[in-house]
Amino acid sequence: MKKTLAIILAVVMLVSLLGVLSGCQKTPAAANKQVANVFYGGGTPLSIDPALNSASSGSNVIKLAHAGLMGYQWVDGEAKLMPELAEKYEVNEEGTVYTFTLRKGLKWSDGSDFKASELVWAWNRAASDELGADYGFLYDVIDGYGTGSLNVVADDAAGTIVVTLPNPCAYFLDLCAFPTFYPVKNTVDPEGAWATDPAKYIGMGAFRMTAYKVDDVISFEKNPNYWNAANVKLDGVNCYLSEDNVAILAAYETNAADFINSIDPTEYDRLNATYPGELVFGDYIGTYYILFNVYKDVSPEGKQLAVQDQAKARIAFGMLVDRDVLVNDVTKGGQVAATGFFPAGLSDGYNADVRAAEGYQTWYTGTHTPSAENPAYTEDQVTACKMLIDLGYDYTGSIEGGDIKFQGVPAIDFAFNNSGANALIIQYVQSTWEKFGITATINTEAWSTLQQKLKAGDAEAARMGWIADFNDVVNFLEIFISASGNNYPRLGRDIGDYTRASAVSADAGIGAYWGVTDNMTWADAYDSVVSEIKSCTDPAQRAQLAAHAEYVLMSTGGVAPLYYYTNPYMLKPNVKNLIMLTTGDVLWNYVTIETPAAK
Repeated sequence: MKKTLAIILAVVMLVSLLGVLSGCQKTPAAANKQVANVFYGGGTPLSIDPALNSASSGSNVIKLAHAGLMGYQWVDGEAKLMPELAEKYEVNEEGTVYTFTLRKGLKWSDGSDFKASELVWAWNRAASDELGADYGFLYDVIDGYGTGSLNVVADDAAGTIVVTLPNPCAYFLDLCAFPTFYPVKNTVDPEGAWATDPAKYIGMGAFRMTAYKVDDVISFEKNPNYWNAANVKLDGVNCYLSEDNVAILAAYETNAADFINSIDPTEYDRLNATYPGELVFGDYIGTYYILFNVYKDVSPEGKQLAVQDQAKARIAFGMLVDRDVLVNDVTKGGQVAATGFFPAGLSDGYNADVRAAEGYQTWYTGTHTPSAENPAYTEDQVTACKMLIDLGYDYTGSIEGGDIKFQGVPAIDFAFNNSGANALIIQYVQSTWEKFGITATINTEAWSTLQQKLKAGDAEAARMGWIADFNDVVNFLEIFISASGNNYPRLGRDIGDYTRASAVSADAGIGAYWGVTDNMTWADAYDSVVSEIKSCTDPAQRAQLAAHAEYVLMSTGGVAPLYYYTNPYMLKPNVKNLIMLTTGDVLWNYVTIETPAAK
C-alpha cells in the first residue's frame, strides 16, 4: 500500500512539474530558441544576493547573472581562470598590490554604464559588519579589513582598480572569481530582498533574470549587455527549484530537463544501463560530514562530563559509523571514506594532496577493519566503545559478545535536507547509532529552513557538506573561525538561539576548552593558527600549520567527516561546452544545445 501511494504521489508531482516546464520546452513557436532547463537540487536558495549566499546551489544560480574581475573561460579546450570584467591585471614584485584594468564599455544588465567605483562600493558592503555576510571574512586578505574601508582605490576615468593586501595571497585571483566578490549596484537592500525581483536583480553576467517564483523556477534570458555576449549561444536558462529526487529524475527522463545533480543512489545502476554515458561522477574537492553543536550537552544520564570530555564523546559517536559500508553500499557514487576533515585532492600549497602527505593525522584508521576482539565490530567501533566506557557511559552486553549497548545517552536532534542521497545517509547513521544505544531524532527540513536554523545555532546535529571554493586548505579552515557565519558547531561563537544547554555546556563555544592542552579559547587555539596560515610565506611551514589546525578542529568532535565527494550529475548528450569545475561550479556561459535529445 505504501509503495502504491508513493508511486501515485510521484506521478502527481511529475504531472505538476511538467505543467510548469511546458512553457520552457522547445515548442514549435520556440523551435529556434536554445533554453537550458536545469535542477541544482536544494529547493529555493536562502539568498541569491552574491554577498549573502553561502550555498553551492545558490552560487550556481548567481553565476548566471553576475560576474567578477576574474572568471572561467574556455582556453584551448580547457576551462581556465582568466580576466573577466578586467581586461588585464598587474601584480607588484612583493605580491601585495594588484592593479586591474577594466574592459572598455562595460555595462550592467539594465544597460547602464559600469564604473570601477561601483565594485569598490560592493566589496566594502560585502565586507562590512553591518551586512554580517557569512563570507564577509574572506575580505580579510585585503588591507583595511575591519576598519570600515578596504584599501581598494578606483579610478573611474582610467577604469582601474588598485587592491592592496597586507600579505601576499596565493589565491587572491580565485577570490576575484568568487560570488562574494561580484559587484552589485548600490541600490540593493541589506536584507537581499532585491535578489527576488527581476526588475532589481541587475548584474554583470551572461544572463539576466526574468522570473523568480519561490519553490518553482528562477528564469534567465541572455544578457545583450554582457561584455562577451557575442559568444553566448543560449537564449536562456531556467533553474527549477525542487528537493524531490523522484520528480527531478522524471523531468530528466522525459526530456524536460537538460541537467540534474540531485539523484537517488538507488537509481545509479538503472541509469547507467538506460542512458550510457549520461550519468557522470565528476571530480569534486569536498567533504560530507556530520556537525555537532558544541552547546548540546551529551553527558550520560546521572553524570556530568566536562566540556573537554564531551568533545571525546562526540569523537566516539563519529567513529561508530562504518564509512566504507556507507560509500560502497549506500551512496554508491565513487566517494572515498573520510579519514580527516580535509578532502582528498586538496592542496596546502606545499603538498598537492594533503591526505597523502606526511604530518596530517588520520582519525578513522579502522573504519572497516574487523576488530580482533570481535569481528562483528570494526576497529574504530571498538575504540569508540572503549572511549565511551572510560567516559562513564553505562552499558549492557559486551564487545566480546557483540551486544554492547549504551544507556542514558541523551537523544540527539538530527536535522537534514532531503536532497540527493541525504536521506539514505542519515538513515544509515541513525541505524548504526541505534545498535549502540544512541538515539537520533530525525527532522527533515527544507534547505533554506535548515540554513536559517543552523545560522541561529538552533540545531543539535545536522548533515553538512563543504565544497572547495578554490583548491587550498584555507577555505576549509575558514569555515570554523569565530567570525564565520558558516561555523555551525558554534566554535568560538555564542550560544545563539539554542535553549537546551546545561550549566556546564552554556559557554562551550566561547570558553577556554580547546587546543592541544584543552584550556585555550577558540580564538587562541584555532583562529590564531588560521591567521598564521594566511600570512605565512614559507610553504613547508604553512603545511605544518594547516595540519595542526585540522588536528585542533577534529579534536573538538564538532565535525565527523563521513566521505569525500564525487559530483554525480546527468547531462543530455546534446549539451556541449558546459564548464564543470571541481569546486561544483556549473557555468552555462558558452553552452550550445546542438539537437533535441532523443525521446
